[in-house]
Amino acid sequence: MNVRSIRFAAILGAAAALVGVAGLYAADAAAQASGAAASRVESSGRQLLNSERIAVRFGNYGIEVLASDPRERVSNLYSEANGVRTCRTFAVVRYPDAIDAAVAAEHDEILRGGSIGAVFAAHGWQVQKTNLRYFEVGAPSRVASLMHVAAGTPLAAHAYELDVVKDGRKLEYALLVEIHHPDYLKRDDLPAIYGAADASGHEAAVEDLIGSALAAAGATNDAAPFPTGKR
Repeated sequence: MNVRSIRFAAILGAAAALVGVAGLYAADAAAQASGAAASRVESSGRQLLNSERIAVRFGNYGIEVLASDPRERVSNLYSEANGVRTCRTFAVVRYPDAIDAAVAAEHDEILRGGSIGAVFAAHGWQVQKTNLRYFEVGAPSRVASLMHVAAGTPLAAHAYELDVVKDGRKLEYALLVEIHHPDYLKRDDLPAIYGAADASGHEAAVEDLIGSALAAAGATNDAAPFPTGKR
């Protein structure tokens, strides 16, 4: 697959008018400030999409697919200012062996470069996250370059299962690891926004997922999450 870059202009007023993200972000920010767990934004009944949060926080949002194959996708979720892109989330997605026919059309759109949460929301699906682990990692070389930070800078990271729900049916779509820019999200922000994480019974799968994500991020073979990684 050729590298694709899809730019989503997201001026704050327009974004708020389309999806009500301003109200969602206000509740989201309040949860971060208070330290209260907010696995669901109460005013809307759904979580703020990462793309929405980036757009509201930084004024715009784009996605650049860095690598993609039938099992895995690596993406740079960025904002842009003065012609310079800054990675706000480095995302590694692992798809299941078989994609359910109910989401085949959405999956095809995502494989063509679409932003996962935005694609499912546009097709009437509710996106949910089963949080598996929050951790910190020293910025690997590839991610440090995309984020314009020094290599080794502590970065918050999030491993989770992404499920989609529509008409009473819930489907597991993918496993993800997201590594966040320090000016965007910090380690302590993640449980405040998403609630507790628990990988019980899935430890081996999570370790394998994180290992793949760190390799994609440019980590050396001996790189490992900071000690907070298992919390």
